Amino acid sequence: MGSKDATEIVEKSPLRRALAYAWFEGVMWATAPLPDFRAVQRLRGRLLAPCFKSCGKNVMIAKDVSASYTTSIELGDDVWIARGSWLMGYGGIRLDDEAMLGPYTVLAGALHSKHEGSYRHGTPKGAPIVIGRGAWTGAHSVVIAGVTVGEGAAVSAGCMVTVDVPAQAMITGVPGRVVKPAATEPGAGPAGPGKDKDKDKEARAK
Repeated sequence: MGSKDATEIVEKSPLRRALAYAWFEGVMWATAPLPDFRAVQRLRGRLLAPCFKSCGKNVMIAKDVSASYTTSIELGDDVWIARGSWLMGYGGIRLDDEAMLGPYTVLAGALHSKHEGSYRHGTPKGAPIVIGRGAWTGAHSVVIAGVTVGEGAAVSAGCMVTVDVPAQAMITGVPGRVVKPAATEPGAGPAGPGKDKDKDKEARAK
């Protein structure tokens, strides 16, 4: 989807977009005093489902999440969006099944452009963001417009993602670069638990 396509989609349904945004803000305000238990996050996900282009089952949304252009955002099943995340859906955002956004993740679905030497009145350049099935973004990471984070990939905390991330890979740094395969289990190295892990333990014991 190009910048022109994104602009046309946004401009075709301004009323629906405005109503969806108002509902999103109202639900977030009404549920803010509640403790952020998992059950409350699931309730918030169900209440917010009408705001999105599509929304799967068992979506969990934590406190202080912000979103704009929600009618261009698609959420799969078992998606989790952690506290303080910001989803700017101008160019389209898709979170596939089991995708997780860590605290204060930013998904910026549009980039600024200049008009007469100034960014203030430049036309946004939107492009879709895709977070693949089972992928995870660490706290305070930023994913810019046009980027796809592949299935099962991991984005390290504080990373600035400006390039596509292959499936089952890890990206880190500012700007981000792919450094190694993602761990296959919590706490595991690139190869996952097994003989290599046992060898590491033996080496540390010597």
